[in-house]
Amino acid sequence: MPVLELWTISNWRKIDCVFLSEKLNNTTKTRVLMVYLYVIKLDEDDPKKCTAIRLRRFNFVKFIRHPIGIILTPFSDVVLKQTSYDYTIAQLKGITAVDASWNKSYSWRNQFLNKGSRRLPFLIAANPINFAKPGKLSTVEALAASLYILGFTDDAIKILLKFKWGEQFIKLNKRALEAYRFTDDILAEESYVINNYSEVFKIN
Repeated sequence: MPVLELWTISNWRKIDCVFLSEKLNNTTKTRVLMVYLYVIKLDEDDPKKCTAIRLRRFNFVKFIRHPIGIILTPFSDVVLKQTSYDYTIAQLKGITAVDASWNKSYSWRNQFLNKGSRRLPFLIAANPINFAKPGKLSTVEALAASLYILGFTDDAIKILLKFKWGEQFIKLNKRALEAYRFTDDILAEESYVINNYSEVFKIN
């Protein structure tokens, strides 16, 4: 049975408290991320709107040419999930995101497919450009989602809080992210999320 069907209101209230606590903690102290984050930047978007550039400014990501560790690509057949393999690779080697234009994805769709490539399960964007659009996440959203699903929630929240709308990403996707983090069957959970879209995603 999907995790979302089993959770009660009290579960979600506890998650709200955890998020608030992490938000307060991250405003009062600085610490190193537990996971190395990398970005392959294809220079297809407006630099002023590039979330990867902002992340690098805070030393959260390193720009590279070739993927390291888990490589996030929407064209992978394998969904990211909290398995011992994905968790270990992320912890030891890191996570790589491709910073590129969604409108030009045809040009690189087959470029980063390998044993470590993973796609994220169904989520919606909170960034101003693609707000509430399924799947069209910014680089910081993709990295934060992968961190959250793998259990590195502190890191996910920390990088999101560098953006005015970052907290909104967690709020919009909170139920889905928590379900993906705890499920034993990621595909079944994703199917449940898609079929119960209006209930899972609280869009104001």
